[in-house]
Amino acid sequence: MISGELISAMQLEFKEFLTPFNYPPFDEDPIVQKTLEHINQVVENSRILAGSLDLSDTEKAVAEMNAQFHDIGRLWLLVPGNSEIKDADHSQLSIEYLKSSEAFKKVDDQTQNIVKQVIKYHNKPELPLKENDTILFYLKLLRDADKLDVWRGTTEYIIRKSGKPNMAQELSLSEKAVVTPSFCKIIIDGGIPNKNDLVTFNDFIIFQMSWIFDLHFKKSFQIVNQKQYIRHLYDSLPKNDNVIEIYRMLRIYIENKI
Repeated sequence: MISGELISAMQLEFKEFLTPFNYPPFDEDPIVQKTLEHINQVVENSRILAGSLDLSDTEKAVAEMNAQFHDIGRLWLLVPGNSEIKDADHSQLSIEYLKSSEAFKKVDDQTQNIVKQVIKYHNKPELPLKENDTILFYLKLLRDADKLDVWRGTTEYIIRKSGKPNMAQELSLSEKAVVTPSFCKIIIDGGIPNKNDLVTFNDFIIFQMSWIFDLHFKKSFQIVNQKQYIRHLYDSLPKNDNVIEIYRMLRIYIENKI
C-alpha cells in the first residue's frame, strides 16, 4: 500500500524537478516542450486506461507513477552534471533519476522494482519473456498509454504539415514520397518490422501503424477508433497495394478488438 502522503510527496518532488523546464532557455526548446507535453498526456492516458479496469487505488497510483517517470530521463539528462551520460538509453536515465529521488526511496521495495522494470522495458520492441504477470500488466498499460500519445503527436504533425521540428529530419529519414516495399511485406506477412530498417518518413508512418498489433486493452482500441489515429496516418501515405492491404488488416484487427 502506498500512502496518500507519499504519493503527494512524489508529485511535489516531480513538479519541482519540472519547474525549471518551463523557463528560459528550455521554454523555447521545442524538444523539451514536446517531452513535457508527452509526459503529461501519457499520465492522462494511463488514468483513463486504469479507470476502465477494475483496479485498486494503489494499483492506479503505481500505473500513474510509471507514466510520470517513464521519460523523465530525457529531461534529467539536461540537468548540469548529467550531460556526460548522453549515450545511455533514456529509459535507463529515467531509472537514474528515480535513484536520486528522496521520495521514491521511501516507496516499498516491491513497488520500486515494478516501476523500474516497467520503465526499463517500456520502449523495447517486444515484451520481456521472463517477467512476472504483475510487471507485464503494468508494462502493457504504460506501452498502450505511450503509443496513444505518440499517435496523437504524429497525427497532429501530419495535419499541420509545416510542423517544427521536422520529424523526418529528426529521425534522419528521407522525405521521398514512397514506402519501402520490403518493409511493408514484413507487416503483411505477420512479422515485426525493425526500426533500423526505416528508409523514408513514410516507412516510419507505416511502422507506427503496425503498433496496433502491440496494443493490449479494449479501451486503447476504442480510443484509437474514436480519434481515428490510424486513418489519419493512412491518409498521409501514397497509396499502393501494400499500403491499402496493411490498412485493411489494421481496420479488421481494430474492429475485432472493439
